[in-house]
Amino acid sequence: MKKTTIFAVLALFLAPVVIAILLNSQWLDWRPGSTRNYGELLQPAIRLPEFELQTASGETVTRETLAGQWQLLHYRAAGCDDACLEDLYWLRQIRLGQDRHQPKVALMFVTPGEIDDETLAAIHELAEDYRVFESDAGSALSPALPDAGLEAISYIVDPKGHIILRYPQDADLNGMRRDLSRLLTWTQTGPE
Repeated sequence: MKKTTIFAVLALFLAPVVIAILLNSQWLDWRPGSTRNYGELLQPAIRLPEFELQTASGETVTRETLAGQWQLLHYRAAGCDDACLEDLYWLRQIRLGQDRHQPKVALMFVTPGEIDDETLAAIHELAEDYRVFESDAGSALSPALPDAGLEAISYIVDPKGHIILRYPQDADLNGMRRDLSRLLTWTQTGPE
């Protein structure tokens, strides 16, 4: 074999190693220019506190109950009106759009306001497993949410209880669907 062939093969195998060293070195500052997420990434992520609260339908929920599932969390400052029901409908649609990953996604609604029985029935008609924290339970959980003073906001909570992405009231929820789809595809959930 010729020396040039040996050097060419050696260079071919060493080039990726040299490039990796340069990209991770102090001499070359290489960072991606932008991210692909639609929602606002919370840095650092905000962990939900330890809690034990009862949902409007009587289920006792703790932070450990939520472990292992992604949560689509919607917050409203004052109860739930027609606009709120529409947002909850779209969150349900986002979960349905996850195809085989649907069981990995749960739905939560938090409000310090009161919800009447008719509205609660309408929420559970959208999805029977909506966890609704209202009144005292909503007031206890609300301070843990960033931007809880806003009229309405949505979040994606990871399986370990960290709020990682937020979406303002007027956000395009199709972007939220894409973000959740990427998270479900690119991550593996396991024990904490």
